[in-house]
Order: sequence, then structure tokens, then C-alpha cells
Amino acid sequence: MDNETDPVVYKNIKNKPDVEHPEVEGETGNLEDTKDKIIEKKKIDEGKGVRTVSEKGEEEIMSSKDQWKGKQHVEHLSPSSSSEDAPSTPEKRVKRKKKKPKDTSVAAVFRQKKIEQIKGALSSNPLDLEALRELAISEGGLVKDEMRRRAWPRLMKKEQVEAAPKPLLEIVKNHKDYQQVVLDVQRSLKRFPPGIDDDYRLVLMDQLTILIIRVLMKHPHLNYYQGFHDVAITFLLVMGEDIGYEMVEQLSVTHLSEFMRPTMERTTYYLTYLYPILKRADPNLYKFINDSGVGTMFCLPWLITWFAHTLSDYRNVVRLYDFFLATPYLMPMYIAAAIVLQRKDDVLAGECDMAMQHLILSQVPDTLPFEDILVEARKLHEAYPPETLTMEVEEYIKKAAEKEKLEKQRLLERKNKYVARQVPYRKLMTTIFNYIPVAPAHKHKFIKVALFAASVFVARGIYIYYSGSGIEIKSEL
Repeated sequence: MDNETDPVVYKNIKNKPDVEHPEVEGETGNLEDTKDKIIEKKKIDEGKGVRTVSEKGEEEIMSSKDQWKGKQHVEHLSPSSSSEDAPSTPEKRVKRKKKKPKDTSVAAVFRQKKIEQIKGALSSNPLDLEALRELAISEGGLVKDEMRRRAWPRLMKKEQVEAAPKPLLEIVKNHKDYQQVVLDVQRSLKRFPPGIDDDYRLVLMDQLTILIIRVLMKHPHLNYYQGFHDVAITFLLVMGEDIGYEMVEQLSVTHLSEFMRPTMERTTYYLTYLYPILKRADPNLYKFINDSGVGTMFCLPWLITWFAHTLSDYRNVVRLYDFFLATPYLMPMYIAAAIVLQRKDDVLAGECDMAMQHLILSQVPDTLPFEDILVEARKLHEAYPPETLTMEVEEYIKKAAEKEKLEKQRLLERKNKYVARQVPYRKLMTTIFNYIPVAPAHKHKFIKVALFAASVFVARGIYIYYSGSGIEIKSEL
């Protein structure tokens, strides 16, 4: 990740033994002889291109970083002592990065200006939180992860972040949700940056698992849900392990707390806001979707993962997180409504069928104009704030509960009718079996099977005969 020292690289450097200089060690005699020998050996060393400890350490750092980040290795060579040594000693070669021409496009100028504005808001004393929020919401968001690492904690009002002690690995593994978290983390390969080294990816996966379990251990009343890991990995990639944990821990008791309850009652309540928003913004589209019976399950991952599970482009995900951290808790549902409105043509082109509409709406292409969608979501929130939709949401939930109750009652009645139809048949079978002679199973297995098959055949025929007669008599009457 950007601007972070890799712990493995740092460990290798830290444990590297100091290089001893043979030209100094073991020298004896008078001071003058020692000095002459040292000077003479230094000249020889210079001719051979001997590297200093700092040069060697720098090369090892670059070599180690190459394994993680794929950067090109630049070899440092000392210059030869004289021109006569040129054939046997490599000439000085320094690879310099060519300076890229300054990008003067409108987008680049806008980007640089936005970065300066963010830096200005972050350096204000006291912090101008409203200005920082507006910068996170407006076009481009916080621009890059370097700015996010400084801005996200302040948007969550976490000025001071202290690294909390980590639990022992055995304690983590004994947590009731550990196995489920491991499975979910293993399925989240697409969330890691493409081209990442396999070893480094495994390190991140371990960090992610421990991060999630630490949150659950600190708040035992919270219930882990599938999708929580999608949120956690976003903060891990941007903020690192320690600060990422602090932010996810705070989110779990604020923005995401309603999704970590024992039941989905509150989650369903939030999802229901979609329909009142659509009803006001586009009545025809609302009617079409409502008539299809698609419900709100298609946008469940949008809400509980902040679109991290649905979108594959990392840039779109972090841009949305800029927006969510600077806006009220229900803003994901306004973005959901804006996405549905954006895809109106696709929705109306499909059949008014639950399966078809779920297929269309559950897929969110990364090619959508997300900046336009965020602008539209903000307009929807200003035009139809949540408090004006509360009564309609509660009424919608009440009707849905009544409909579900009637459906359960209908299924129960069908089950009772089926059981009632089986009663005469069971009575008849019981009567027939009373007259079947009992044969020892170990001696007459074939006879027993034959008698059973015959009795079933006779019973079925009698049942069909009497059932048919009853229907005919009833119809004649």
C-alpha cells in the first residue's frame, strides 16, 4: 500500500548483522603504518568498486520491496579510481527516471486544485469539518488514498488513534465466528489489488481475519454478517491494520450497528426506504418494479457492504466510501434509488417478472457514471429527507407483514387439506394390514414382501374406486 513500510522488509533490515570492515580489524604496529595501510587498502577498494554499508542496505531495501511491489531494481556502482581501470571496472551507470511532462489537462488541474483544498481543510485549526465533508462529497471525493488516510479518521471524528493490543492467536481461533470469517475472507480474492504478490496477499488475509475477530471480541453483542468483511478489507487496504481496526470498530457501533443485530428487522426497515423514494422520483418506474414483486433483496449487498461486494473497481469503491463517511447513515439507500433510476431503460426493457428484474437490478456495472449518481442521490436526499418517508415506510412494512401472514395461512390450509385427504387411505391400509398373516422375517422374507405389495395394490384400487364413486354421486346430486 502507498507510503507504508512493509513489515517483512523492515524486519529483514532490522535483523541484518552489521558489516565489519577488514581494513580496520586486526591492524597492528605504529600509528603511521596503520594509517598508510588503511589508505592503501581504501585505494584498492575504491578501484574494485566496494559498496558501503549504507549502499548495501539501500540495495537490500530495494530488492525486498521489489518482491512486494514489483519496482525495478537500480544497481549502484562506485566509480573506478582511474581511467586505466576502465576496461576491467564497470563505468558509472546511474539510471535516472525521466521526468514526465507536467500534465496540464483540465482534469489534472482540477485534481491538483482539489488536493490543495483538502490539505487546506486538514491543516485548519480548529478543523473545518464541514469543509472537509463537502470536499469528500463533491466531484472527485478525496482524490487519492494518501488524502484518505488523513481525512477518513477526521470525518469519523477520530483525531487521536492509539494502537490497541492484539489478542493471542489461540484466542482469536477459539472465537465462535472464526471459521465463518476465514471462509468469507478466502472468498474475497477479487477485493485485493490485481497483480499483488501471493505472499503479501496471504499476510493481508490474516490481518483481515484478525481485525474482524478483534471487533467482535470487543463488542460481544454484535452479530457477524456475511459482507462485513467487504467493508473491513476496504479500510485495511486504505488505512493499514491498526488504524483500519480502529475505524471498523467505530463503524460497527455507528453506521453498521443496525446490520449486526440478531435479526434482519432493522435491515429490512432501511431497505424499504427504496420504494417511497422511487415512488416520488418516478411513479411509473416504481409501479413497474413494485408489480414485478422483486422486493428489496437485490439491493441488500449494496446497503450492508456499502457497494464493496458489488463493485469490482477499487476506485469506485473508495469514492463511494468518501461519500458515505461524510453523509447521513441512510445515504446508501438514496444511492440505491439513484442507481435504479439511472438504469430505468434496462429495467423497463425486461419482463415485469420477479426473477428477471432481480437479475437486472442486482448487477451494478462499474461503467455507470457514479459522479452523476452521487449528485442525483444528494438531490433525492434533499428533496425527500428520511423523516418525511417514515410513515410510508412503516405502512409498507405493515402491509408486507400482513401479506406474509396471509401467505403462511394459505400454506397451512393447503397442508391441512393434504393431511385430511390421506386419512381415509391410512385407515384403509391399517385395516388391510390387520388381516395380513404375520410371517417370520428370517424364514419368509419373499412371502412378506409379496403380501405387502399385493396389499398396497388392492388398497390403492379400493381407494380409487370409492373416491371416484363419491365424486360421481356428488356430481349427480
